[in-house]
Amino acid sequence: MDTETVLKVIAMLEARIDTIKLNQPVPSLHDWHKGQINGLETFKEHLDKCIEAQVNQVENDMNRGD
Repeated sequence: MDTETVLKVIAMLEARIDTIKLNQPVPSLHDWHKGQINGLETFKEHLDKCIEAQVNQVENDMNRGD
């Protein structure tokens, strides 16, 4: 996936997490809501790391003069 698509997916994940939290205040979150949020946050973190790796690669290439 290209970077723009990954950033859009990350934004969608964040919106979904916010929606779950708004509809179920934290003290009353059921276990499956907590699991849903955990899964979405884990996937979002993975995508964030992918973007970070790509940015680092571009920076390294620029520093080498490629």
